[in-house]
Amino acid sequence: MPINNVIREKRKELGLTQEQLADYLGVSAPAVNKWEKGGTYPDISLLPALARLLKVDMNTLMGFHEGLTKQEISSISKNVVDEIKANGYSAGFKMLMEKIQEYPNCYELIHTAAMLLDGSLLYYGAGISDREYYENQITTLYERAAKGDDEQIREKACFMLVSNYIKHSEYDKAQEMLDLLPDKSALDKRNFQAQILINQNKLTEAAILLERKLIMEVNDLHMTLVSLMDISIKENNIQNAAYQVEVYRQSAKIFDLWDYNSYIAPLELALNLKNIPDSVSNLKAMLDAIFQPWDMKSSPLYSHIGISYPQENTGRLMLSPLLSELETNPRYDFLRTNEEFTKLLKQYRAKYPE
Repeated sequence: MPINNVIREKRKELGLTQEQLADYLGVSAPAVNKWEKGGTYPDISLLPALARLLKVDMNTLMGFHEGLTKQEISSISKNVVDEIKANGYSAGFKMLMEKIQEYPNCYELIHTAAMLLDGSLLYYGAGISDREYYENQITTLYERAAKGDDEQIREKACFMLVSNYIKHSEYDKAQEMLDLLPDKSALDKRNFQAQILINQNKLTEAAILLERKLIMEVNDLHMTLVSLMDISIKENNIQNAAYQVEVYRQSAKIFDLWDYNSYIAPLELALNLKNIPDSVSNLKAMLDAIFQPWDMKSSPLYSHIGISYPQENTGRLMLSPLLSELETNPRYDFLRTNEEFTKLLKQYRAKYPE
């Protein structure tokens, strides 16, 4: 709770008027009024006397140990997303940073803010000119969360930092952060937890636990296959790379993933080989797949956690940053003279204008 709210609420709890509080502290009533409205703050020399008068300790007065519930953090996140949609990314960023200034030691809020801003930058940040500034600020938030006192949040933040550092080729930092993480246990306790729940006939809880575990492990498998493909390409072993891509593609279908996922690795291989026909073909398939529904709930693998995505809205959110990437990233320069590639971009820009 901000200091102005503490002063106002504690004063009222004690049945004091602003005039009485001012008299006790030797200041004017308008000064107290400004404190409570947040326009100004008490002089530092007055803080001990003010805390004693309001019958609170200094930490409570200054809000040092103040935290937020998960529900409050969820509500803040929703408000920020609404602000981004209404007034743009920078407005939502400003709102969230102000909230973090209010709760500087709430590491769950800091970590949630980093993830929200990270995701929103992908969806809504296509036209932002100072994108690098925001990326650096997001990294700073993850670094703050990684120094917090909550072990789970620290680990999540460290994983995100490793990913970000690798993305920016900061491999020494990535290794340093990775070394801070505990080695994964050879025994996954989620399997034991599921068996306990099954034996207790808590079948829905067990299914939710295992389905979430499955989707996470499939995603991990795909990251591994893409990395193996990258190694094979660097070793100039295209046959191995093609095989790894095919395993990726088939597993996406076997595990009932969104059709969009099936084209990620094939596109990566085509781009690395600068294969124009395959690159264009996979890009077209990906762009088409963005607007195809993914009904997780209809899959026997995810029937307890699955939801039906409103794909038209999701597709529109993903399309703009994806098209901007295709239009500006030097990685796609070898495609720019290809008539089918330029026609594809124009077609989707015209079909779904920003």
